[in-house]
Amino acid sequence: MLVAKYKEISEILVEELKKGQLRPGDRFYSEAELKKRFNVSSTTAVKVLNYLESKNIVTRVQGKGTFVAKESHKNIVLLTDLNLANGKPENVKVLSVKIDNNSKIKKIMSLKADDNYVKIRRLRFFSEKVVQYSISFINQNFIDLSLINKLEAFTSIYQRIRNDSGIDPYLLIYSQKTVGKIVEDEDILKYFPDQKSPSTFIKQERSTYLPFAQSALLEYTISYKLPEFWGIQVDASTLSNNTKL
Repeated sequence: MLVAKYKEISEILVEELKKGQLRPGDRFYSEAELKKRFNVSSTTAVKVLNYLESKNIVTRVQGKGTFVAKESHKNIVLLTDLNLANGKPENVKVLSVKIDNNSKIKKIMSLKADDNYVKIRRLRFFSEKVVQYSISFINQNFIDLSLINKLEAFTSIYQRIRNDSGIDPYLLIYSQKTVGKIVEDEDILKYFPDQKSPSTFIKQERSTYLPFAQSALLEYTISYKLPEFWGIQVDASTLSNNTKL
């Protein structure tokens, strides 16, 4: 299959970046320089720059030119959630546990029409202060449903799943999205009496995948955290293997 000229040039330039010929923040080739080096038209040179910018590989600054993006790309990144309790005692309160079947959640979890999930709402405390509110949706096939009315049995959801199914969620593949979120919903804010409406929270959405050849999730959890008690550490190393755009 023929590769478009602009993609061919883009791959050459990315390989050069991976070899360290230019560093993040360095000035990148201009349209005229690309035309001259690769003997291509203005249209192709512009396509190269647009394509690399769409991949966050270069950044254009109006009136100054094009630069290698400062963000790290094609790196192995290890992310660690930091516990900022600073020695304060921690505990969890389970607010409710019930079997539910909201169609929107079932779609997110890729559950079948006749499948349900277990909805668990919890608060996390540092000393007497609420620092996190979480709503977890757990695939009911991996929970002992006879324990639904025993709130204390769900203080640790992962331990519950491990005891009931033999699956260790800590060892499973997951994806997690973390954003800053302005919250005005009183159903959330009521658990944080010191927070006024609106307040800024760290919102995390976590999806944990089953270790089988199926699309259904084991877990989907939404958490709201007070920013002052949350942190993240990033450790990265550069990939050396070839990567195609």
